Amino acid sequence: MIGLALLAAAAGPLALSWEGSAEVYPPGRTLQIAVRSSIDAQGNVVSESWPVELGEAKGLRRMTLSAEGGTMERGGEKQPMPADMWAEERAQFGFYRQLQVAASEVPAHIAQGVNTFSVDGEVKTWFRIGPDGELIGAVNEVRAADGRAWQEFRFDGLLRSNGAVFPKQMRMTRNGQRFFLLEVTKFDAR
Repeated sequence: MIGLALLAAAAGPLALSWEGSAEVYPPGRTLQIAVRSSIDAQGNVVSESWPVELGEAKGLRRMTLSAEGGTMERGGEKQPMPADMWAEERAQFGFYRQLQVAASEVPAHIAQGVNTFSVDGEVKTWFRIGPDGELIGAVNEVRAADGRAWQEFRFDGLLRSNGAVFPKQMRMTRNGQRFFLLEVTKFDAR
């Protein structure tokens, strides 16, 4: 498996897609959403989500990101994404590309006795290797609309596809507060 990750990294970025469910934590409540997202080989993102209680037909929200900017769509109305939101979302989705680089570097770090290392990207991210030799989490700092935010990611299991990896479950905190919980039911890399 590790050899496949190295081969995929050498061949260039793969397109990644995933589906599942998530929880987000607006002040004072928990929102259950369904998610379907993809990142193409050039880094363009299409992310769709909807509140579980409304269903896809009534609650679909779509976000697109490219190197030039982004859009938000709700109720069939599309609007440009504000620049600060675009920068934050690019860093968030860039994390999944950094994860692929990190996975390909794990064997070299284990051989050196290193269990924490950084990967450059939209923001520098520090990854952690667990005792079993698998990635178990990461930390980074992003510029958010309300200032700088320190983020911690914890992985519970990794899914694999064509040499790429993706967290089966990912818990994310921001500035020490719960922020996002993702449960992935389908992952594909091409």
